[in-house]
Amino acid sequence: MPQDAQQQLRVRRFMMSLAMYVLAVVPQGVSLYAGVSPSWVMLAWVAMAVVTNLGFYLLFRYNLNLRFKDPSLTIAQMLAAIAMVLFTQVYAGQGRGAYLVVLLIIMVFGTFKLHTRQLLALSVLTIGAYAATLPLIRWLEGERFNLAVEMILWCSFSAFLPFISVLGGNISDLRKKLMASNAQLQEVLQQVTELATHDELTGAYNRRYLLEMLGHEKNRTDRGGGGFCVCLFDLDHFKRVNDSFGHPAGDTVLKTFAATVEPLLRSTDFFARYGGEEFLLFLPQTSLEMAQHCIVRIQDALAATHFEGFAADYRITASIGVAQYYLQESVPMLIERADKALYRAKQNGRNRMELAAFARPQTV
Repeated sequence: MPQDAQQQLRVRRFMMSLAMYVLAVVPQGVSLYAGVSPSWVMLAWVAMAVVTNLGFYLLFRYNLNLRFKDPSLTIAQMLAAIAMVLFTQVYAGQGRGAYLVVLLIIMVFGTFKLHTRQLLALSVLTIGAYAATLPLIRWLEGERFNLAVEMILWCSFSAFLPFISVLGGNISDLRKKLMASNAQLQEVLQQVTELATHDELTGAYNRRYLLEMLGHEKNRTDRGGGGFCVCLFDLDHFKRVNDSFGHPAGDTVLKTFAATVEPLLRSTDFFARYGGEEFLLFLPQTSLEMAQHCIVRIQDALAATHFEGFAADYRITASIGVAQYYLQESVPMLIERADKALYRAKQNGRNRMELAAFARPQTV
């Protein structure tokens, strides 16, 4: 089975068409048993069916179908099936009506991919091809040929086949509209999810989502998982940026800061805008020493970051408070310790990291 989802769907549709060929063996076998059609007809039909479907299978198997305008090869499969049905119905005698039903089923198969106009075009082609076989049938059957019966069959078939095509085309159109609506719905849901979990300005996670993830990690750690750390950032003298350069410049600083930090993190880390110019970094499965190394990398990257719209030598620094989680500690208490460490970093000159004081584990 192909890895691509679209190719898998095309192969499944091909298998459905293959099932129709298997079912078509039933009227073929009954006709042969009853002596209605000669044995060579069934042998020829089986040979054509095997060769045709083997060819389609190889096209799908080696992705050669992707070279065609319609990778599903819907029209090609339908034309091949129609040709084989028309061939066998020529020799079907009074059982000809059974094969005409198969032609209706083939049109239904086209609803997976084709539009109404395409299905109608195939219907007209099939009706004309069926009419073209009538002189051959008359020649083969001779005196057994009943023109009245054959005209009833042809007229009925010519009336119903276009109707089936229009009905199938409408189903196909409704299906495509439903798929388009589902795609739009998925896009809207993705946007809603993005807005619900991310900060609109910086693209970092928002405070609510980060606190939710912290709660999950706390519960996991309390059950025996490894420890984790939180790092609270505050951009130094950010108010001066807004006062001196305006709020758009402040937004640029916030976005650039987030864009600088996120590439330095692991896929398991959570980086969120905690409020205003404060950001909170949540590092799962991380010791205090590992957290310090991460902060140093961020400080080094920040020292080399250019902020668009500012002088080339303009730099933004951050004060950081780092706290390691201790068992049974609440999330608000953990963040409060990080905040106190952040406050010490500001008091001690800013542009530095301070570690939170040890929290005595609470007894339960």
